[in-house]
Amino acid sequence: MEPTWWVANLKALKSTEHRLEALNKMNMAISKAPALPRETIELLLNCPELYECATIAGEDEQKKLNQPVVDAAVELLRLSLDPLEINTEDEKLPGLLKRGLTHPNASVRSVVLNNLLRELRRQTRESSVRPLPSNELIIYVLDELQQPESECSSAAISVLAIVLTQRLDDAEIQSKLVQLLQQNEVIRCRAYELGVMLAKRNAGSLKCVEFILDAALTELDNTDVLLQASVMEILVPLADQNHGLTYMERRRVFDVISSRVQRIEQEPLNILLIPNIMKFFGKIGAVQPQKIINDYPIMVECLFDQLKHEDESILPTAMDTLANLTSTPQGKVLISMRFEPAMLLALKSLGVYVQKLSPQVKIRLLESLDVILATKTRPNSEITAIVSRWYESFAGGEQVNYIMDLYNTPFDDLQLAALTLLKTLCTYRWGIAALQRTGGAVEHLVSRQRDLHKDVKFLKWEIIGLLAGSEEFTATETVRFTAYVNEGPYYVLTQVNIATESQG
Repeated sequence: MEPTWWVANLKALKSTEHRLEALNKMNMAISKAPALPRETIELLLNCPELYECATIAGEDEQKKLNQPVVDAAVELLRLSLDPLEINTEDEKLPGLLKRGLTHPNASVRSVVLNNLLRELRRQTRESSVRPLPSNELIIYVLDELQQPESECSSAAISVLAIVLTQRLDDAEIQSKLVQLLQQNEVIRCRAYELGVMLAKRNAGSLKCVEFILDAALTELDNTDVLLQASVMEILVPLADQNHGLTYMERRRVFDVISSRVQRIEQEPLNILLIPNIMKFFGKIGAVQPQKIINDYPIMVECLFDQLKHEDESILPTAMDTLANLTSTPQGKVLISMRFEPAMLLALKSLGVYVQKLSPQVKIRLLESLDVILATKTRPNSEITAIVSRWYESFAGGEQVNYIMDLYNTPFDDLQLAALTLLKTLCTYRWGIAALQRTGGAVEHLVSRQRDLHKDVKFLKWEIIGLLAGSEEFTATETVRFTAYVNEGPYYVLTQVNIATESQG
């Protein structure tokens, strides 16, 4: 389309009667055009009437009448921005994006932020993040964190986590960050999340945002239990890097949080924090198991205490936490050395619970148990012996009855969780032995059931592949497994095949 055509249609937006028609025309033209010239994109993005069309009316009745216009305007902005090659070094970029980034409609801001984030992530992947010409664009994005809606805050934080690394010591930026810490708890938590993301990059970045992290720590003494829980979750990623863990130790974060457990009897409201405290220590235990298991045994004792109860509101979080603590070989060994009786008792209890819990909680339990028993590298004899004992405590012996019972339910997700755990077991000789000792289990696995989900069929095929490579079976059984594997996961027996097999 010629520039005059776009000018004419944008001019039509001044008339409320012609807005929808003009917007639809332009959307149709863009969807059919092979490429949109940059001058046309800039013409659209600089049109005040287009942003006016995207503004949501105040009254409910008027809002309904205007919604088609709003939707069409937002779509036109999206179609305009998607093909735009964003040059973050361009001094004109803040002016081009200002109307979108400061618009009252969150959908408009979301379109602009996500396009900006897409370009910044591309630069990050290519290790070529270019400096912004000024603070103007950063200030617009920082202002997003003060918006009442939350739908754009995640994209804004991700943008800032990339661009702020170059300007963390800038006085104007520091002042703006301090302002965020003086707002309500929702905005403060956004600032804390941003601070943690920046601090994770390196020790220098952490030093620049230490005032944000320190402010977050003060919230742990807040009387608002939900706020405390949110801050705990935000702080967890700090432990991914040694410099973050060092900061948390220096500020005695672990001592402060573990003290909450000791004060539960005196402050019953703190019991609401238990799942979040477990999650906090569990996630840190996934990367630093010795830190939690050796230095904070009271937290592990609290975890095992929670696992004694058949409480579906707590059990999934408790199992996730146990899985985190034992996800590494080091974690498995430490738990076995220091808490073996409690671990065996907990797993025995879970073996009873798994037969009675709701399907979704059963799935969570099986997924956690899979992490507990699995190893990413070839296990040594010590690890093999540990996980064998743990599984036998859960299953009540060397058999897979519980798993096969769960596999024989009508729920695809539960079948997948059960078979995923069984596949992990079959990576161990003791696991294959347990399968052999379970009457009918092997025969059931090699049967070709037509009504199974394709992912279930594929998992069965993978398990049979493990059995085919095992030395625990007879030559006849191995030939049968190998034939199953060669036929593929989705092989269907025809009537002729079935008749032939029956005669054989």
